Amino acid sequence: MATAFAAAIVCLLTSILLFARRKDGERSRVILACIIFFSVYNYITRFFDLSQGYTPELVISVELLLMAIFMVTSYIMYPIEVISPGFLTLKRIVGIYTPWLILVGIFLISRQLGVVFSPYGSLQEMLNHVERFHVWFRLLLASFIFIPVLVPFFIPYTRRYNNADKTWMRNYSILLSANCIAYILVLCFDHIVVKTIYYFVSVGCSLGIAYMELFVRLIGASASDKEMLEPEMETMHKKYSLLSEKLNLYMESTNAYRDPDLSIASLSAALHTNRTSLARAIHDLGYESFSAYINLLRIHDFIEQVKNGKSDNFQLAFYTAGFRSRATAIRNFRQVTGTTPSYFFQGNNQDDNL
Repeated sequence: MATAFAAAIVCLLTSILLFARRKDGERSRVILACIIFFSVYNYITRFFDLSQGYTPELVISVELLLMAIFMVTSYIMYPIEVISPGFLTLKRIVGIYTPWLILVGIFLISRQLGVVFSPYGSLQEMLNHVERFHVWFRLLLASFIFIPVLVPFFIPYTRRYNNADKTWMRNYSILLSANCIAYILVLCFDHIVVKTIYYFVSVGCSLGIAYMELFVRLIGASASDKEMLEPEMETMHKKYSLLSEKLNLYMESTNAYRDPDLSIASLSAALHTNRTSLARAIHDLGYESFSAYINLLRIHDFIEQVKNGKSDNFQLAFYTAGFRSRATAIRNFRQVTGTTPSYFFQGNNQDDNL
């Protein structure tokens, strides 16, 4: 009971610290703060059950296994945001949680069909009844615990900005894996000592991840970071093809990207070519799509406006560069630079007017 209470307090303070330092970093800190705060709820409810003399939910119950999968799945959103800022959209978040939702649906449907999930204290107790649905379903849930640990390695790094190296990713995966292993041991051995050790390991991993975020992972726009767009822009002047060169010259002379209604069809007509050829020319320049190419030009234009003092209003500069809304502009700016406009230009003492 004391361990559960201490774990709740430590996680609560860690969550508050991360949220308080959110302006010094990125959206990833807010995500991590919310995830750790959710752990507070888990610990505190277990503490109240123990303090009232109630028997807490068995760790091998379907409800707690689903909760564990939800927590581990939530934890992978943090490294995804670190690796590729702006990658997480509402659609992708729903996609991440879809497997968990399917498992929840199977559980609820099976309950409606009359399946009884007999209580067991550990995985070992269930092995003699592995042929039963309610047993192998729980074994399946237990196997899902480790799958989210591997997901961040399949997320593409942001090409133009990356604020976490392989060492950071390795250390993060080690901490998350240690937490998962400790939880599996709790599932295998129904003993108070094992459960107590798990609390210490779980809280220690959360503290370790928070420490890495606050003091190990370097965040910010250094002098070299502020010049990181230059190599990307230089590649646009390489003569991959005649059409690529023609496209670059057209953009430089007309600033056509400033038109918020610009489309690949209208640009193709202006260059007297077709959409397929233009898409191939953009791909030759190293960009995945028309929108990626145009948005980089707009972000570069925005940065030049602010640097050269042509505009001291971020919102107006974004509109001038061709963005239709500030939300779209900020999202694309974060995808390109990995940070917010005010933090990017803090060395220039710019005010964020968004």
